Amino acid sequence: MTSRALTFLANDRYLDWAKIFLESVRSKDADIAVYCIPYDDRIDGIAALQGAFGFEFLTDGLDRLGAFADRLFPRLPRHRANLRKYASLTLPVDEVAYFDIDMALLVEPSRLFGHVEAGEADLVYFATSPQWVYLPGRLAVAQSLFPGMRLISAGAFVTSRKTLTIDEVIVTIEENLTLYRSLRQSKVYDQPVLNFVLHKLQKRCRHIAELDSSLCGMVSFLNSNVRWVDGRIADKTSPADILAIHWAGIGKSSFEILNPRVWGMRRLRRSLRNEAAQRIRIAARPVA
Repeated sequence: MTSRALTFLANDRYLDWAKIFLESVRSKDADIAVYCIPYDDRIDGIAALQGAFGFEFLTDGLDRLGAFADRLFPRLPRHRANLRKYASLTLPVDEVAYFDIDMALLVEPSRLFGHVEAGEADLVYFATSPQWVYLPGRLAVAQSLFPGMRLISAGAFVTSRKTLTIDEVIVTIEENLTLYRSLRQSKVYDQPVLNFVLHKLQKRCRHIAELDSSLCGMVSFLNSNVRWVDGRIADKTSPADILAIHWAGIGKSSFEILNPRVWGMRRLRRSLRNEAAQRIRIAARPVA
C-alpha cells in the first residue's frame, strides 16, 4: 500500500493559523498522517492541539538542518529555522505533502498524491515564485546554467525522500556555495535553497495542473481572479479547483479588513476558525 503524509511548520506565534490549517485538513480527511515540524521551542500551544487534530511532531533531521542553516546564514539567525521544513524529507513514506502554516487546504488531501516518480516528477509544486528565488540581475546567468528551470514556491509541494533527500539539499548547496550565494535573492531563505538544489541536480519538477487538470494549484489571497462563489472559493478564469489559499506576506488580517475584494477569503478563514474552536471544545469534553 502506498503511504502518504502531510507536514507543516509552526510554533505558538502562529497558533491561530495552525488551527485554521489543521481544520482545513481534518474537515476533509480524518485519517491522513499529519506531522508538525516545530519552528522552535515555543510549541506548548501547538502541542495542546494534538488531541483535537491528531498529529505528531517530527524532529528527525532538525539537528542537521540547524547546523546547515548556521553555516549558510551565519549573520542572519532570524530565519534559519525556515530550513526546518526539509525535515519532511526524513519521513519513511512514499509521498509527503508539505505546507507553510498560513494556508488553508481546499480539496481532499488524496488529490495531492499519486504523481511522484523519480525522473518523471521528482517534486510536484503548486505555485510559482519567480521574484523570490534569484537576483533579477542574475536571472540570465541562472537560465544559462539551468535551461528550462522553473522558479517554484517552497510554501507547498509534494515529494518523497526517494526522489529528494536531506543529504542532497545540504551537500548540493555546500559544494556549490559560491555559485549559490552569487545567484540567490537576498532576504529569502528556504526558497532559493530548494530551487537551487532542484536546478543543480536536474530534478524534474511538475506543476499539479500538468498532472491533474481538475486542479489549478495554490493561489494567494490577493489574487484578483479569486472570488467567493456559491459557498466556495473559485478562480473566475478557470473551472479547475483551487488546491489551497495562501495568506502570504505580512499584514494579512489588516489587508482583509480594508479590502472588500478579499472578504471572501476573510469569510473562509473565519469559518475555519470557528469550526476549529468547536472541534477543540469537543475534544476537551471529559469521557463519560
